[in-house]
Amino acid sequence: MSTSKINPSLRNGTSGLKDAGGSAGGARPANTVLPGVKTEGKARAAGGRDTSSFEALSRKGASGAAAAVAVNKAPRSVPVKRTVTLVYDAGPHSKLTNLQVKGSWDASGKYSAQWNERPLAMKPLGEGKWGVTVELSDDGLPHDWEWGVMADGPSGKGQWAVMGEDNLKLDVTKPTASYAPTTYHRMGARRSGEDAAFTFYAGSARSVQVKVTDRQGRVERFPMTRDEEGNWSAQVPGRWKELLGKSYVYEVVDSAGATSERPDPYAREMMGEQRGLDRMYLDAKTGQEVNRYASGARELMRFDIDEHGDAERAYLVLKDANGRTLKKDELLARLGDFDTTLVDKLRAGGANDFWSKNIEADGRIRMTHQGGAWTTLVNDPAKLVGLRYEFQVYEKDAQGRLKLRHDGNGDGRLSDAERVGAPINDPWSDRITEGSGVTFRGSVITDPASFEWKNDGVPREKDQAKWVVYQLHAGSFLGKAGNANRSTLEDLTAKLDYFKQLGVNTLELLPVNEVEGARNWGYLGVNSLATESALGFEDENGRWVSGPEAMKRFIDEAHKKGLNVISDVVYNHVFGDYNGLWNVGGEDNPYFNWEQDSGGYEQRETPWGAVPAYSNPKVKQFFVDHAVAQMEELHFDGLRFDFTEPIKGTGGQDGWELLREINRQVHFHNPDAWTVAEQFDYDPSITQPARGDGTGGGFDAQWYTEFQHRLVRDNDKPGIIQAAARGMKTDMDAFMSMLTNPRGLDGWKSALSIISNHDEVGNAERTMNTAEGATPTEFPDQWSRGAARFAAGIGMAGPGIPMFFQGDEFGAQNDFRWGNPSTWDSDWDWESLGKDWNWEKVTFNDARKKDYERLFMLPPETRAKDAAYQGLSAEDRKVFESLAALPAPQRTEAMLDITRKQSFHFYRDAIALRQSSPAFRADAEVKRVYTHNDDSVMAFTRKSGGEEYLVVGSMNRENLKGYALPLPPGNWKEVLNSDAAAYGGGNFGNGGGTLGGGNAKVNLPAAGYVVLKRVEA
Repeated sequence: MSTSKINPSLRNGTSGLKDAGGSAGGARPANTVLPGVKTEGKARAAGGRDTSSFEALSRKGASGAAAAVAVNKAPRSVPVKRTVTLVYDAGPHSKLTNLQVKGSWDASGKYSAQWNERPLAMKPLGEGKWGVTVELSDDGLPHDWEWGVMADGPSGKGQWAVMGEDNLKLDVTKPTASYAPTTYHRMGARRSGEDAAFTFYAGSARSVQVKVTDRQGRVERFPMTRDEEGNWSAQVPGRWKELLGKSYVYEVVDSAGATSERPDPYAREMMGEQRGLDRMYLDAKTGQEVNRYASGARELMRFDIDEHGDAERAYLVLKDANGRTLKKDELLARLGDFDTTLVDKLRAGGANDFWSKNIEADGRIRMTHQGGAWTTLVNDPAKLVGLRYEFQVYEKDAQGRLKLRHDGNGDGRLSDAERVGAPINDPWSDRITEGSGVTFRGSVITDPASFEWKNDGVPREKDQAKWVVYQLHAGSFLGKAGNANRSTLEDLTAKLDYFKQLGVNTLELLPVNEVEGARNWGYLGVNSLATESALGFEDENGRWVSGPEAMKRFIDEAHKKGLNVISDVVYNHVFGDYNGLWNVGGEDNPYFNWEQDSGGYEQRETPWGAVPAYSNPKVKQFFVDHAVAQMEELHFDGLRFDFTEPIKGTGGQDGWELLREINRQVHFHNPDAWTVAEQFDYDPSITQPARGDGTGGGFDAQWYTEFQHRLVRDNDKPGIIQAAARGMKTDMDAFMSMLTNPRGLDGWKSALSIISNHDEVGNAERTMNTAEGATPTEFPDQWSRGAARFAAGIGMAGPGIPMFFQGDEFGAQNDFRWGNPSTWDSDWDWESLGKDWNWEKVTFNDARKKDYERLFMLPPETRAKDAAYQGLSAEDRKVFESLAALPAPQRTEAMLDITRKQSFHFYRDAIALRQSSPAFRADAEVKRVYTHNDDSVMAFTRKSGGEEYLVVGSMNRENLKGYALPLPPGNWKEVLNSDAAAYGGGNFGNGGGTLGGGNAKVNLPAAGYVVLKRVEA
């Protein structure tokens, strides 16, 4: 068996991976190159490489090479001519042109390991397919017949367009051979001319049929037939338009004869959780919200209307199976008693009263207005099964009378006359089931190509070395009242100008795949190509905008603003009670059972769920398809891969090859695509080019949490801020060593430097809370606020691509615990504070706060004579008077909001400084200047493009005046001081002055830093 394969590292232009020298992005060549001749083995097209540079390196080695196709036992005296049609299915990738075939034959059609026949042009066959017929000479000997395709595309001309580890195999005894890099265009429910077509992989199922349901509950079934690969298909002639928008599942009779319904993994849209239904879990003793897997958690059904906050009243109505509203006594008899003090504890004295306190005599349950939403909780979801529900929202008419607001069911199909008085309801079903509030139900027949993209061509930053990344969770970004009023993609779209004002240029979203429940981080793993339905919204016309449409709208508008958008994808595990991939087809459980060499199957687990069986080609293809669809259909600019170690570790070689192939594909179709791996322990091979010897993952970057651990917080070894806040010795040397010699990286160009992220916040604590030490308060003191700025500022001035989590830019203190939505609100009240204030002239710090609190207690006439009051500037007096006019309990919150506004201004300026100079690029030079662990002082330089900056930081408890520091030669002008009065500091620094190099004396603020720029004398 041949071990001489083409080296995939030669595909620098082919797949968009890095070239042999490690360069990335726009450095990839795009020249047309045809395969060269190799005496040692097969040669492949190598986009951008001269044929003389080909290397004869094996992809898998002899043990991994596929067996040669032996068509006869003995040679023939007269070879047989074989005609084979080769088909390349590019599917939706219409940008590919000039497809050409190369293979293991010569000009006469005889087998040739040298691939020395000129390439053959393929012709378009329609629907994205290309074909060519070759005549081959079969001499009866066993040969490893292979072929491959080159194409002109987004990554250049003559690019190798085969994405797997090996060349394509060819059985010359068969009339056709075909290959499709992605299959999402031919799987699932799709349009085929005027027909509706369905294709579903179900392993060893006995039978499968499509069950289609309309919004009135009428059902049709279409039988499916199986092919040799385990795909089940059905064609419904002439009915695409008729079936569009209906829901469907696959009814599967598995290998054991059991029947189950399965959603479509290739669905782009799901029915989603029933509108307004969710679950909440309380600790049975404390009443605190916990995640659903917490021991002894008490489960409640949560009913919410997260719009119509301006309404006068809202009701939940529970009905029997026949639609009759249940009376109060019937509800109480059915649901029993419950310790309502638990909810009182959760909602601070009954802010969200339990339903039994609010039930009317006619059985309607009055809902509580909370944070712009209407909400109530009902005991024991199991006892609700079989009931029906609806919401009624009332507003006042012109005469002040209550009137039932018309909202319909949001499907946009009712006339105005029909919509009057219609309750808010789920468009698919009002019946409560065991899965209500959790399951995303069935799939929806939709056309992913129907969206009109308008802003792909708007310029946005393509050089990742200049990125500043903002990580956010779309479902809670603007959430209020314990996330009773969760945010949607409509809300997020409305905040795009906020991100522009802040200065970030890239948004990274926590997973947006359809998951269980309307409030979820999204890390249960990929079950389908669908976008979370709960991120959808009702538009101004009352039409429901689905999750995938909402996502496309958001990305298109983000691109219009010049913002990149990154998707977080989870391919390392799949979990949940409603895992649509589980046991598809039978006992072999094809998505999760790994075939063992000794026979039989095994499942491979992580603490978060089962590892998909990447060894199964159909399973591997599904995850490849998902990744490419995220980029091609949703137009994300990049992908962040959740914890890749289970993929390449537990998943072994198959998982490693999955990662390599995804990187080839996404970079092939989008050379500007950016991929980043969360890999622990850090592994430089992750970001090395995918080479022919099987090394190199082809990622653009690693998710580098080591930066945050050394700077902020770590469970094993305290970070600088954590140690300083707790009175411990700071290890500035460790942080500086990480800056100058990062562990596990092949350079800072390939690092996403984490300042904060969802894990560090959700599983540990907020940066602000770390800065306060062991006992965080509701109002952090000035030193703690300075320490939080220090963390952000050092991140913005440091190497790598900086990233921080939502809310940190204004000093958010909420915990953001997984499975605990009541901790997800960041509190955005600060943003509306002081709209008529001149914030450049506002002065507020701990000393000013103390003065204000004393002045609040004085009578106005006494206050006017007070020296502190008289010393206020005109703007600060305006601020004070605004605060004094508030009720006493609101003053402290307003003063806290001032500090949050100051934090935002600091982030804005720190980001602007980073983006003002090439010296702060991710890959710009970083050098140690000074560290002193006892004094908690450090200094380093950043340099590139003829510009150089010096960053000097101190986590000392005291201001250090005239601190002796060996500055590098030259003159250094202070350009940023994190202790500036505008940021809430004491304005202790160097006054924007210029310091000379050598043994200079620098003023360093407590828990702060200064940035100095080298200038001419």
